[in-house]
Amino acid sequence: MPKRKQRRQQHHLNQQPKERRSYSIGGTAPAEKYKPGFPMNLMMNTKLFFSIGAVIMIGGVIVAALLSSQNPTDNSIPTVAPTATETGTPDPNATATPTSSVSPTPARTYSQAEQVLEAGKTYTATVKTDKGEFTIDLFADKSPRTVNSFVFLAQQHFYDGLKFHTVFPNFVAKGGDPKGDGTGGPGYTFEEDTNDLKNTRGTVSMSKFDAVTTVGSQFFINLKDNPALDTDGAAQKRSYPFGTVSSGLDVVARLAQGDTIQSIEVTVK
Repeated sequence: MPKRKQRRQQHHLNQQPKERRSYSIGGTAPAEKYKPGFPMNLMMNTKLFFSIGAVIMIGGVIVAALLSSQNPTDNSIPTVAPTATETGTPDPNATATPTSSVSPTPARTYSQAEQVLEAGKTYTATVKTDKGEFTIDLFADKSPRTVNSFVFLAQQHFYDGLKFHTVFPNFVAKGGDPKGDGTGGPGYTFEEDTNDLKNTRGTVSMSKFDAVTTVGSQFFINLKDNPALDTDGAAQKRSYPFGTVSSGLDVVARLAQGDTIQSIEVTVK
């Protein structure tokens, strides 16, 4: 064998195998260990997660309690009394919303009015109210039965503490009902006197029930001239004045529903 070929073979025999290089996919170094951030780190820490949740729940309960105490629920529905409206000619016998606590004591009743008027005497009534007092000159000569009953009840203090249970501004102010709803009376009724007097401003007439001519204790004061009350109508009979306000018309003009009749004192001359 030629020496050159022999040396080439010997050279191959003496060579060491080359080491293989390993490469990662993408040629990058191995990634570091994963560390979760907020808020995942809280969720993975069970004890810390539940502790924070408990604190939040307690705080929410406290806040809700504070808000509830500052804003209590009020389911009450306030109520408002209706106001009277005029349609055509108002009815002086109509009644507005009844007032409460009409009289501090139960009303007394009578079978009839005693005869108290004396012939030839003049009678005036001083009415004391929450708004002041006014005086009524009574027409004993024109309406003897009506004035006699009114004076009798006043002397019995029947009217003391009763209310003006119905007041229609610029029409009439009505009082004298122990029930305060337009249905009360003294226990008796009588046929009122007829006369030629008109329902002018300041005159006082008796209140009737519907289209009847009998009366009891209820009366009304005309707050203006009311010619419609001087004739009979389908729903109401004519009203006959038995007195007129001679002083204190400014007090009468200020009367409101619910004002109290403190007393009625009768003077005889």
